[in-house]
Amino acid sequence: MSSSPQTNQHLPLVSIILATYNRAHTIVRAVESVLNQTYKNFELIIIDDGSTDNTLDILKKYDDPRIRIIIHETNKGVTAAKNSGFNEIRGEWFGTFDSDDELKPYAIETLMNIPLNLDNKITSVIGNCIDANTGELTGKGLTEDGYIDGNAVQAFVEGDFWGLIRTDLLQNDRLNENIRGLESTLWYKINARANKYYTHKILEVRDTKGTDRVSTSKFKLSKTEKKFEHLIEEGFFLEITSKYKPKSFYKTCRNGILIMNATGKRDIADRYYNLFRKHSKRNLKIEFVYRCRLISLMIRFYSKLFSK
Repeated sequence: MSSSPQTNQHLPLVSIILATYNRAHTIVRAVESVLNQTYKNFELIIIDDGSTDNTLDILKKYDDPRIRIIIHETNKGVTAAKNSGFNEIRGEWFGTFDSDDELKPYAIETLMNIPLNLDNKITSVIGNCIDANTGELTGKGLTEDGYIDGNAVQAFVEGDFWGLIRTDLLQNDRLNENIRGLESTLWYKINARANKYYTHKILEVRDTKGTDRVSTSKFKLSKTEKKFEHLIEEGFFLEITSKYKPKSFYKTCRNGILIMNATGKRDIADRYYNLFRKHSKRNLKIEFVYRCRLISLMIRFYSKLFSK
């Protein structure tokens, strides 16, 4: 597989990070959707996260100077894979992309036209995705083109969008590899720094049933313990969540209290409880409901734990 890339060197370089694991059946579609972009000045950084099928063999057939392949000898997980990609960014802008999804040919050009032609102070741009299985939008809460508050948007936006971010906003921050499946700990920090703009155009087809998505079908106490042990250190994420998504925040505190108590880390459980008390004053009604639920769940949790 080869192509003759057309480049526009006067345009900013855009880095697309694609992490993959055992995606031989979808990787060609994903890669080709990036190579077929109308915006030509990009690099595609592919991280093969220890695939055991022929994904890597397929990738090595590409002869395109815009593609760089990073190989993990063992499977480290999607957060570690994306962090490897972040460390290799050369572009002024970057975006992430899953290997069972597909970009529309105009996706990068549509987003880059906004800071280039509308407002050069814009540092983060997003647009819509559609579900490959239903044809419906995967994100809710945004309907018209315009500027959005990077923090306040968390209060009314749900689901998935696709976007590009100016690389200097990343700074030295990375995904927390001890908290798999919770990338918001990074994106909330970036949103707080960004001058953000939304376009109502469809940019990506997303396979929401694909197994690149984080799956936790089985409850494993050891993994959950590690997650909540490290999540308590993500102060900015918890602060933003408490302000704009109080129900989600109280659920996090509740689970932190339960899991940390169950695993003997009572000092961390106390930190979750104190955090809960500190922020619950903002909404006494929610506090009362969640205190009742917490007591009920603690009783049920411990009765199940000790009955095994």
